[in-house]
Amino acid sequence: MMLAFKGDDAICVPGRALFIGAQPHPVLKTWPSIVGWQPIKPLAARWEREGFFRSDSLPQERWPLVLVLPGKSRDETLAWFAAARDRLEPGGTLLAAMPNTAGAGRFEKELNKTTGNIASIQKHKCRAFHAMANGAWNEEIFTEWRALGEARKISGFTVQAGIFSSDHIDPGSQLLADHLPAHLHGIVADLGAGWGFLSDAALKRCPKIQRIDLFEADARALDCARVNLAHHDRPITCHWHDVTTGLSEIYDAIIMNPPFHSAQATDIDLGRAFLKTAAAALKRGGKLLLVANRPLPYEAVLEANGLTWSKIAEDKTYKILFAGKL
Repeated sequence: MMLAFKGDDAICVPGRALFIGAQPHPVLKTWPSIVGWQPIKPLAARWEREGFFRSDSLPQERWPLVLVLPGKSRDETLAWFAAARDRLEPGGTLLAAMPNTAGAGRFEKELNKTTGNIASIQKHKCRAFHAMANGAWNEEIFTEWRALGEARKISGFTVQAGIFSSDHIDPGSQLLADHLPAHLHGIVADLGAGWGFLSDAALKRCPKIQRIDLFEADARALDCARVNLAHHDRPITCHWHDVTTGLSEIYDAIIMNPPFHSAQATDIDLGRAFLKTAAAALKRGGKLLLVANRPLPYEAVLEANGLTWSKIAEDKTYKILFAGKL
C-alpha cells in the first residue's frame, strides 16, 4: 500500500494499478507500480517518454485498482468499464474520470446503475467517480457492455467501437474511393488509414500498385485493417505510427482522409501536419489524393510545400484534391 495525501488527511491506496486509456501525470510517478494501456500512438509515446511502463495489450491479470480515462464514444466507454471490471481483484476499486463535456454525468449514472455504490467528486469541469467491487454488482449489464467492445461488421468490413467511422463507411472516404484513378502504381502509402477502407478500395481499383503501406495512430483500427485486407495478394504493411512525426520512406503515391480532430476538439493543424508529411514523403512526380471538408484551407498548405493541385470532385460536404510533386 501507499499513502496519498490530501490536506491533513492520509488515505491508503493500492500500490499496484492498471490504467486503461493511460495518460501521464506527475502525481503518478509516486506510484510504486502502475501499468498503462493506450491504443493511440501519440499518447502511448508520451506515456513512455515520461518513464511509465506500457503494455501493448490489456493485461489479463487482476488489480486492486483500475483507472479509466474513457474514449469519445458511448460504446467504447462502456466497453472499457467492462474491461476494467474484468481486471479487478475482489474488493478492488474501479475509478473513472471524464470531462463534463464528454458526458461524465451520464456515464457516472450508467456505472452507478451497475454497481450501486458510486462515490463522485467534481472539479475543473470534470468528474471523477469510483466504485468498490463488493460482490453485489449487476454482472448482466457488464456482460452487455463487454459485447460492445467486440469486433463488429459494417458492409462486410470488421470494425470496433471507438475507432474512426465504426458504425458506417465515412462518406468522405467513399467519395475519394470513387475517384481514385486506376493508374496509381508503385509503392503507395495510406496515411491515417483507419480500418483499411481506402487501402482496400485502392487495391481493388489500381492493379499496378505493387505494395501499400498503412500508417495509423489507433492500434485497434490497425488490427481491424489487417483483417479487412487479408484477402489481397499484394504486399501490405501496417505501421502503428504518428504521421505528424514524418515517414522514413519515399512513395510513388499517397492517399488519405486526414484527421482534423484531437480528442473532441477541431484541430486544423493536425490535417496540415498530415499534408506536410505527405509532401515530404512523395518522390518527384509522385501523386497525392486526399479528401477534406470543403471549408478546410488545405490548398495553401499544398502550395507552400511544393505541390501543384487541382480539385477533381466535390459534393455538399467534401472536396477531392489531386496534387503532384514537381
